[in-house]
Amino acid sequence: MATRKSTCDWDRIELEYLAGEASVREIADRHEISEGAIRKRAKAEKWVRTVRTLRTVRTEPVAVAASPAEPVPVPDAAVIAERGRGLVARMLDELDATTTHQGKLEEMIEDETSGDREARRRDGMLAAISLTGRAKTLKELATAFKTINEASAPQGKKAGQQEKADQIANRFRGVGPPTLKSVK
Repeated sequence: MATRKSTCDWDRIELEYLAGEASVREIADRHEISEGAIRKRAKAEKWVRTVRTLRTVRTEPVAVAASPAEPVPVPDAAVIAERGRGLVARMLDELDATTTHQGKLEEMIEDETSGDREARRRDGMLAAISLTGRAKTLKELATAFKTINEASAPQGKKAGQQEKADQIANRFRGVGPPTLKSVK
């Protein structure tokens, strides 16, 4: 006759199962049996499990939310455009200084990198101040300046007329949808 491999305290397992405080997996781990065995036994003996209650983990009081921060005013488009123009002007001055002192900068790079084994650092520094690098920078600054000016430019004549016409049309717009009245 076959002997049972493990002895289980099924009364204790049933009490824990019916209490509904621990999951089936937790009960199975505690009693060192499979959760499938518990599920089979529960189904065979028609154990009705109560709904598992959630435990509150929070022990500290919840902090009161601070009052909302003051809204940050959004700068006007003209202010943004003026800042952009100023930035482009400063960068053009910097490019002018680089172009003016090209020879001195090349000498400084040569002196700084004379002890280097590899020429990669020197080549990179010279490429940064080269004519192609400066031309690329100038092109990008010109594009940025053009974009800033286009964005801040006043509307064209047609767009201005259309906006004025829309404002006038809004004066004569009805208050709500039309209503039907019956005639007797």
